[in-house]
Amino acid sequence: ANGTGKSAVAHVGKNAIKAISTLPSSISFGNNNGDGIKIDGNVNHCKKTRVEGIPHGNPSTMAFLGIRNKSDGAAFRQVEEYDDDGGYVIGGTSAVAGAIGADAGRSHHEAWMVNLGRGDDDWLTGPRDVEWFTGKAPHVCPGVDEHGILRSLPLPNLSAVTRESAKDYFDNSWTLFETLFAGLKGEEPFYRPPVHGLRHPQIFYYGHTPCLYVNKLRVAGVLDKPVNAYFESIFEVGVDEMLWDDMHKNDMVWPTVREVYEYRKDVYDTVVNAIMNHPSLDDKNGTEPVMVNQNHPMWALFMGFEHERIHLETSSVLFRETPIELVQKPENWPHLHPSAAELPTKSTRPVEGVDYPSNNMLAVKGKTIQLGKPLDFPSYGWDNEYGERTVSVPDFMASEHMVTNGEFWQFVADGGYRKKEFWCDDGWVWRKHRNIKWPFFWTPVGPQGSHEYGLRTIFQEIPMRWDWPVDV
Repeated sequence: ANGTGKSAVAHVGKNAIKAISTLPSSISFGNNNGDGIKIDGNVNHCKKTRVEGIPHGNPSTMAFLGIRNKSDGAAFRQVEEYDDDGGYVIGGTSAVAGAIGADAGRSHHEAWMVNLGRGDDDWLTGPRDVEWFTGKAPHVCPGVDEHGILRSLPLPNLSAVTRESAKDYFDNSWTLFETLFAGLKGEEPFYRPPVHGLRHPQIFYYGHTPCLYVNKLRVAGVLDKPVNAYFESIFEVGVDEMLWDDMHKNDMVWPTVREVYEYRKDVYDTVVNAIMNHPSLDDKNGTEPVMVNQNHPMWALFMGFEHERIHLETSSVLFRETPIELVQKPENWPHLHPSAAELPTKSTRPVEGVDYPSNNMLAVKGKTIQLGKPLDFPSYGWDNEYGERTVSVPDFMASEHMVTNGEFWQFVADGGYRKKEFWCDDGWVWRKHRNIKWPFFWTPVGPQGSHEYGLRTIFQEIPMRWDWPVDV
């Protein structure tokens, strides 16, 4: 915006959101707090003022312009850039008018940072209270143990489904997922893409699991309308791990966490209503359980359950890849295995039989095996589980147990990450792409070349457990 009426260009990320327009000598915008932003053509008069009649509650517009709300966490350093006539350019490493009273806390700007500074930081920092949970809070949720730790319920028996059993499993799945997401500290980890760039930011997955419930129940005829059509479009499709063809979403202006939180509340109520009232689950007050198979409309409901649990697992890996200062252990999350509390070995060069067990190779006799899940098996199954296939397996050797950190350390210290002959073609391309020199979840604790490592878990960094299975 400048005093001459020249055009200004705004560009956000790879999805090429561009706006080209002739602007007046001053321009005003509203933010979530009812404050207005007025930018005068004179760069020295750029200031934050109260502007009457400006619509507020539009965080996406504010984020697009790089304007910060009242927040202590700096989104990015607002770098002032000028054109030849003294106007402000929106885009690249700059944002509207430099700071406009904003906190300059970052040394550079990345496209995803346009989502920060929209008022979500305070309520997402520190332990979550009961308000965070859009369904049942963990301490009253099915699956909570005597210590207040939320555990997974067993897989439902689909030959005898009641409304109560379906709702219990739904509540358990839903609250487990939200308990995991209580481990994100502040707004930044919701929007920061993973370091490898091969998955969406966590805000996508926070909205994706409720979206699937709605869309699949609509396809099955259980629901007749969307809950939020826009959200059920942008949160519908994840990533094809073989193609990585949809990663431009990482740079888009996402809804705020609060907006997705409200969406989750609406979806929770919608799904509970379907469980408790849809005629296809009429169990005569629990006296006549219903069989749910692939021809039953509520097969889509159980798809939603298992889909949510898939993302509980995959999102936990993304948490483990998130900078440690951006995560926190949720109150109701299970503790690490008890062996984590044992005194760690002081050895930086683990010894077989001392720091980790020997891993003998065992002979396994070959035989003919039958693969495939019967259609009438009383649990939910994905399409690739069904059908029949007979396979003749020859004799082979298998290790006695999973490869440990200690055993794999020998490979790392011997230069295994530099030797192409130990890698398949795809694995070697991946190793070079990431410039990986040791397992991603090993944290160096000594000088380069010393091969001294700690271990990153989902929410903590701990001394290395050489006898634990290695994650590569």
